[in-house]
Amino acid sequence: MTRTPRKTLPAAALLGVSLLSACTMTAPGNLRVHEALLYGGTQERIVWVYGTLGQGSTQSSVKLGAATADLRAQVNDPLALDGTLSVNGKATYRAPTTATTQKLSVTRRTDGTFNVTPLPGAALSAVYFTDGQTWTKLNGTSGVVTGTRSDGLSGAGQLSSAEATALGGALLGQGPLAVGVLDSASIPDAPLTVEPAPGEYRRTGLYVLPNVTTQTAVTPTPGTPVRPTLPGTGNPPAVSLPGAAVTFTEIAAGSQATVTGLSVQTARTDAEARALYAAAYGRQTGVPTPAALNGSTLVGVFLGQRATGGYSVKVTGASVSGGTLTVAVQVKAPAAGSFTTQAITSPWAIVRVPGSFSTVNVVDETGQPLRATGSGTNR
Repeated sequence: MTRTPRKTLPAAALLGVSLLSACTMTAPGNLRVHEALLYGGTQERIVWVYGTLGQGSTQSSVKLGAATADLRAQVNDPLALDGTLSVNGKATYRAPTTATTQKLSVTRRTDGTFNVTPLPGAALSAVYFTDGQTWTKLNGTSGVVTGTRSDGLSGAGQLSSAEATALGGALLGQGPLAVGVLDSASIPDAPLTVEPAPGEYRRTGLYVLPNVTTQTAVTPTPGTPVRPTLPGTGNPPAVSLPGAAVTFTEIAAGSQATVTGLSVQTARTDAEARALYAAAYGRQTGVPTPAALNGSTLVGVFLGQRATGGYSVKVTGASVSGGTLTVAVQVKAPAAGSFTTQAITSPWAIVRVPGSFSTVNVVDETGQPLRATGSGTNR
């Protein structure tokens, strides 16, 4: 009997089959998908993918919309949550949302209440407000309402507690803004298609309203005196300031100044202080009355206009040498990949320093001069 020779695959072909098998990706176990759809001041779809990688596997895949996403172990990012996987090397899957009309109007009042007006076509289940530092959940979606402190966007839509905290943290530092929670039936974008079908799918629509104004401003409460941290203590500022350290008092900070360019302004008289406050608060509906200077100097640091939220400036140290005051500041910008409100901002900070100074130098965290432009009391 004639035997037919057994055909053997070439070694290269066997290697190719082996590599193909090793690279094949499967869907993660316990797949769950949660998404937050942001409209208004920021237009982003933020999707968390929860799940587990197979034993011995370092990657998996899932189809989100029309794109196949590579899932791996989570990365270090403020939006990376316990139980989630990274998507294409990022903490979340991101895509633009549909442009939509304004959904609400919010005005902050000095008595601790808020004017809330839903606009035509809006269906809101809740409204939140932040002054840039803390969050308040308003106790109503229409009319004059009060509010209670909130941990980020806790309780908003179908967000988990961790998601609400993470989103709330990402929106801090962008000036006063309100967030309206859209009724699930009124979310402009259709649900995200996911393959394979997840065991759980949640979606929450949020309308972000930047630049919330104060109806009538009041005099800010004087801040706490801050002793500048000296070099060698392990705390900022790391830059060594010339002369003797001096205590300064943080008066106020914000993001809605009328100043359009990088500027440092000083005030040594009550009239100059009123002009400084007007520059800082001029884009609000009222300007506070500054307290009497009594021989001290106010220093206002203005970053000028920025195209988005997420920028801020903070004084971290002060010193005096030969009659010259040197102030160190920390300038913060949005982190790479973060989402920000698409609204013009102009961040600023004002501090009070004992004594009268005609010359004020401002340096950044590296000790380099903060280049100032302007006239009048600018230095």
